[in-house]
Amino acid sequence: MTALAHERPAALSSPGRRIGNVMRMHVANPWPAVLLPWLILFAIHAMMLAIWAIISHYAGPDLDADAFRYSGGISWIVFYLMSIAIQATNATFRFALGFSATRRDYYLGTLAFFLITAAMFSTGIGVLALVERATDGWGMGGSLYAPAYLYDRSFGEIVFHFFTLIALFAVIGLLIGAMYVRWRATGLYAFFGALSLVLLGLTWWLLDAGWGPVGRFFTETPLVGILAWTLPVTVVLAVLGWVALRRAPARG
Repeated sequence: MTALAHERPAALSSPGRRIGNVMRMHVANPWPAVLLPWLILFAIHAMMLAIWAIISHYAGPDLDADAFRYSGGISWIVFYLMSIAIQATNATFRFALGFSATRRDYYLGTLAFFLITAAMFSTGIGVLALVERATDGWGMGGSLYAPAYLYDRSFGEIVFHFFTLIALFAVIGLLIGAMYVRWRATGLYAFFGALSLVLLGLTWWLLDAGWGPVGRFFTETPLVGILAWTLPVTVVLAVLGWVALRRAPARG
């Protein structure tokens, strides 16, 4: 009995359990990060089908066979989940610390939650892309879930494509949220100011001498290879997010 009394608090305070509690905290309100994106996605799907039907009706036989394969209707989900990551960090960080989660536990739990979310959405989109392909673009030759360069790709490539992009932008959202929690608006002003200078310098370099090698990289490298390069970037940004958050004040 005494041994159990000593073991139970240790189990409750174990890092794995605390990280799991942080993940469950994010799932406690599944509406913004889990449910709402699917509702928006299916609403966009319905609107795209209606638009395609109207165009097909009036264009008739003059419509190109691949007229509906270049839709950008799926790209919004990447930026939406980035904004959710920013909001989640700002809304839950101090709340979690108030329930005895450490900064490390909070960050790892939040990062794991968004990586699992990225896996869920990328797999779901991949399945819908297969259904879309099997039904000849919902009977109209359209492509919403695997548009343009993804149209003829395998299921694994489609899933990998969306997972890497969603994970990258979710981690960017965590980094921005962590900077706001630690340095508030001043930190974001400095960050976006520095980012603007970097982008300006990069644009100058591309126009002056860099477009040749960059263009060759994107035209000669397979899609999976290009996407794989986002993974180390995602890891670096995740580390920077932790560096920003590890000394964030527990009180605003």
